Amino acid sequence: MLKPMDIHNKEFKKAMRGYDAEEVDEFLDEIIVDYEKMQRELDVLKTQLSNYSENMNSYREKEISLNNTLVSAQRFADQLIKDAEQKAAGIVADAEAEAQRIIGSTEAKYNKVLEDYTMLATRYNDAKETLKDYFRNQIAVLEKEEAGINTDEVAAYLKQNEALEAPAEDAEQAMSENEETKINVKLKEIMDSTETK
Repeated sequence: MLKPMDIHNKEFKKAMRGYDAEEVDEFLDEIIVDYEKMQRELDVLKTQLSNYSENMNSYREKEISLNNTLVSAQRFADQLIKDAEQKAAGIVADAEAEAQRIIGSTEAKYNKVLEDYTMLATRYNDAKETLKDYFRNQIAVLEKEEAGINTDEVAAYLKQNEALEAPAEDAEQAMSENEETKINVKLKEIMDSTETK
């Protein structure tokens, strides 16, 4: 590449019918000035281009770093989501197991209460039937005792009671030993028949 000094030091051969040397030198001086100006601008532009290139490299490094950071953040977010889903699944599984345990315990308690109720109801019904049987038997005994009473004997007994209602001295005289024995025998028969039934 030409330098301004190369243009300035350039010498041309002289020929007959050639250009005016002073005019050529003046024009070359103008070209040197413009060339130097362009050379400075070119140096500035090269410096700027170098700076831009460095900045571009820096930006590229930052872009790579940002991309790596984004990839890491995405991986971290994916891992967090996966961990959260696993934890949620574990919590749900634990809750379902606890619910099943509570349901099982409640069913066992319910079955125990039902079993106790059934047993008590059976005992109640058995006791009720036993009492019914007892009262039926007592009623049957009372009915048999009433059926076993002789009306003549009741009439005789009533007559004796009338005699007993008289003053005590008259009653003792009215009642003979024989009648008293009859009453006692009859009472004993009634008592014996009641006990055997």
